[in-house]
Order: sequence, then structure tokens, then C-alpha cells
Amino acid sequence: MDLIVIGNDGLISPFGLYLLRDSKFQLLAPTRDIKEESDEFDGEIDFGTELAVGFEELRCVTEDGLSNAEKASKKAELAEIFNNLRENGDWLVFENLPGKKKFVRLDGRVNIEEYSTWLRVDIPLKYDPLWVGTEEKQRVGSGIIVNEGNFETPLIIAVKGIIVDPEIVVGDEVLKYNGTVGSADVLIIDAGNQTVTFNGVNALSYFEGNFPKIQPGETEVVVPSEGTTIFCWNDRWL
Repeated sequence: MDLIVIGNDGLISPFGLYLLRDSKFQLLAPTRDIKEESDEFDGEIDFGTELAVGFEELRCVTEDGLSNAEKASKKAELAEIFNNLRENGDWLVFENLPGKKKFVRLDGRVNIEEYSTWLRVDIPLKYDPLWVGTEEKQRVGSGIIVNEGNFETPLIIAVKGIIVDPEIVVGDEVLKYNGTVGSADVLIIDAGNQTVTFNGVNALSYFEGNFPKIQPGETEVVVPSEGTTIFCWNDRWL
């Protein structure tokens, strides 16, 4: 996927549109209350809050001076981009917030108003509430891994090389795979998607432990001396 970039000059790439000041953004990550009815107790049980999907609207215009043919061409170009944004989503970044991105999808109908020599385009988006680091970080082997964000983030752990029943410690959590990893094999523990694959095939039944998320700050990891264990993660922020 190509990034959607909002430049300091207001130009949105790859849309080729300019952002208006009356665009709507949420400054804080949205939350929703978690409550459940109980027959045993009178009323509801309050489980606190969790992060929820957010909504915003990019209000934009094209450059001025477009001919009727150029306006028609621009509409066709935008329709292709927006169809992909609806189906697959994309990462949105701001030039004045380097190193961070958030995942967005089209939410609802794009409104396009045609004027004599330009277009007005309103783009409704829904977005994941967390900012994610644009750079994937890595650590090979035992040591300290650092989440420089302010929110927990999941790990992807890759195990390669010749090793029997690999056991990995992440903070206070112990992860174990019951099986042999050969010289040409790759074992992947993906905490974000909660999957375990061996050479691309589901291997969850051979896995013991939880799917670890590292808290902000430092976390110690310990890996077997045999083979190679690689930790990957992206910092996250509210």
C-alpha cells in the first residue's frame, strides 16, 4: 500500500487534493464503555473502557483552473483511489508528525461538488485509534527491547535454525513451541494476529503460552542459545 501523506502545505498525496481548514479531526483516541447485563447481580457490570474506531472527514478541493475534461478525468482517478481505500484501507501520515502513521478506511460516501473550474471533495474516514511507528524495529537474540511509544504493542517473533522445542521468555511470559525447527524452517509467532505458523502453515496446536504485548519502556527477552530468534515490533501511541 502507498501511504496517504498530508503535507505541511495541505497537499494530500496521492489524491492531489488540498486540505481545507474546516476538516474534522479527533484529537484524542475514542473510547467506549464495556458493560454487561448480569442475572446474578442487580444491573450492569462495568468492565471499564476500551479504544474504539474513530471517525474524521477530510474536506478538500482540487487546484483551480480545471477544464471540464480535466474535472472528469480527476473524478475517474479519485474513484479508483477511493474504491481501494474502501476495500483495503491505507496508512495515513502527516508530514508534521514524522515517524507515525494510522490506518484508515473509507467510511460512507465521498461527496464531490463540481464548480466551474474546480472540485470540492469531502472524504469520510474511519481510523484505528492508535498511531503506529512507521519504522519496524528489530532485536536479534536475548537482551532488552524498548517500546518508545506510550501504549502496549504486539511482537512478531521469528525462530530460525536448528533447535528442538524452542522456549522464549518475554518479560514474565514463557512461550514454547513443541517441535523441531530445522535449518531451512521458519517459525513465526505473531502476537498481533494471534497466529503461530511453521513454514507458513498453521501450527497453533504445538504452541504453549500467550501472545505477548510489550509495555512502554524496556522489556527483557531471553531466547535459546541454538538457532536465531528475531523480535519485530512497531512502537504505538495514543
